[in-house]
Amino acid sequence: MHKLIYILLLPLTAANHSRSTPSTTAASEVSLRPVKWTVVGGSAPRQIVSGRTVPLILQAEIAKGWHIYSLTQKPGGPIPLRIELAGAADVVVRGIIKAPQPERVFDKNFGMETELYSGSPRFTIPVGVPGRSLTGIRKFQVAARYQVCSETLCLPARTDKVEVSLRITGRT
Repeated sequence: MHKLIYILLLPLTAANHSRSTPSTTAASEVSLRPVKWTVVGGSAPRQIVSGRTVPLILQAEIAKGWHIYSLTQKPGGPIPLRIELAGAADVVVRGIIKAPQPERVFDKNFGMETELYSGSPRFTIPVGVPGRSLTGIRKFQVAARYQVCSETLCLPARTDKVEVSLRITGRT
């Protein structure tokens, strides 16, 4: 059912976009990408000692009127947030990702209680490397898979990736 809605809405959105005036074009583009992900602290490599863990903070900037669903959203409704690491075999999530307390709302569209975030939620990811890791720079990505909805529309699930690097030093 949801796929049918997406199939019907995308051509309509594209048609409206092509007829837009310059002042409404920017608003249309923003509404199709209402979430922006960043790593707090910028792009400089984080220092980590081989065998240790360092916290990495991922922040979502969610446009007004939109929301995403929590890491603990129950199955049978919207797609929950999933945060993973990709690109470096020896960089892993060690422990539980810390998330803010989600807002709980009964969503009549899904017919269930949903757990959601709006605004600028931050997620703390415990990132670690094994003690046998070689020193040097490791580049990898933090991938956030999520579904974003407003009160009247849900966009298809997507995965956004943010580039991150660690500078691994020897054991102390």
